[in-house]
Amino acid sequence: MLEMTNNNLIKNIVLALTIVSAMAIFKYAQATPFNLKPLHHSQTEKTTNSNNLATVAMIFQPDCSWCKKQGKALTEAFKQCKSSVNITLVGAKGNVRELKKELKHYHPGIPSFAADRKFLRAIGGYQASPTTLIYDDKGQLITKKRGFIPYDNLSKALNIISQGNCNI
Repeated sequence: MLEMTNNNLIKNIVLALTIVSAMAIFKYAQATPFNLKPLHHSQTEKTTNSNNLATVAMIFQPDCSWCKKQGKALTEAFKQCKSSVNITLVGAKGNVRELKKELKHYHPGIPSFAADRKFLRAIGGYQASPTTLIYDDKGQLITKKRGFIPYDNLSKALNIISQGNCNI
């Protein structure tokens, strides 16, 4: 019965994100479903999903104005939903120094990492930034959305993956 409920949850999330995509022509977040090199000095080690929460990760790159806009919505989610969903940033298409410099545009508490080839292969690559990745509470990639996600649509998706516990 629980497995069926999880399958229904995943189907509902995918359906909601599909609807959101069509409409748009679309605890502290320290656990992630992947192992990457941290960009923050305060993050001293790689992390893995250990808190059984869904994760929303945004791939950003240097000089990406849409990433900064998406980051504002993720900052709000991070502030309000730390205990119900993991929010994280993954930098790509830049060296570590450039990616660290870009972090000034995002909330300093959001865990941030540098993408590596293994990670990019695992997600099937990406074509543009921002790209938002949504993982379930078991660390399985549910969906990947290219481009900016409007605030209302992101809010709906966060509410669904947090099972109603994240309302921004």
